Amino acid sequence: MKRLIILLAFILVAAAGCKEKKPADYTRLGFYTQYQTYMEKLNGKVESVTEKGYWAIPEGDTYVKGARITKKELDSLGYTYDYKALFDADGDLVSSTAYDENDKVIDVWRLFKVNGIIARSEYISDDTVRYKQVITCDVEGNPILYEGYNAPADTLIQKIEVEGSFFNDTMTVEYFNYKGDPGTKILMMFNDLGLLTHVEYYGKDGTPGSSYNYVYNDKGFQSEFTGFDKEKILKAKTSSTYEYDERGNWVKSIFKDEKGFTVLCERVYTYFE
Repeated sequence: MKRLIILLAFILVAAAGCKEKKPADYTRLGFYTQYQTYMEKLNGKVESVTEKGYWAIPEGDTYVKGARITKKELDSLGYTYDYKALFDADGDLVSSTAYDENDKVIDVWRLFKVNGIIARSEYISDDTVRYKQVITCDVEGNPILYEGYNAPADTLIQKIEVEGSFFNDTMTVEYFNYKGDPGTKILMMFNDLGLLTHVEYYGKDGTPGSSYNYVYNDKGFQSEFTGFDKEKILKAKTSSTYEYDERGNWVKSIFKDEKGFTVLCERVYTYFE
């Protein structure tokens, strides 16, 4: 899906729920994954999900799988990489690995728990840890502070403060540099099902930036995405249709971009029984 590109180098690590309070009937594919800007909810206790993207070739009134999309093409389009995400039995992310078209690892996020709560993350590229986070939660297990360190020097370079959660109407994420100077602020709005419906970005001086709207189908998966610049001018619009497995999770998507191209994505899941 379309990768939302923003100015901060580590916007990828917006906020990974320390221990999201969720029922056992779904798994969140969100922060630290390729879907962090979509916060997708998967049905059931997912152990792993693997996704690969292909150019969609028209055939009659449908589409068939074409060539696998290259990393260079995905970078140009601003689309998500192929990936594999692993979860534990609690529904918490263990790792998310991005791959190029030859299944070579691009990068990896790994998460670590202390007393059953996610407390640390590592970003790895070229088999080397490049960035670390220490995650602080409140008494209810909600993330409130992320302290980011470069590696291996372990020098503090960033702090991220979070208010709210997936089950509030809103969540705010605010970035600070190592001196405490404010940077980008993000406002995220969720509906009563915990689905992300609207995102707004603000500059360090509070000026509005880009914004995004999300519409969902009756199965809870995104059917339409629209993106706007700081002048509220439409800059991106996509639509998606799906085929599903027996759990109700999509295994094939046809993803159409108004810029004139179509992408076919396939997923494979494993589940905890």
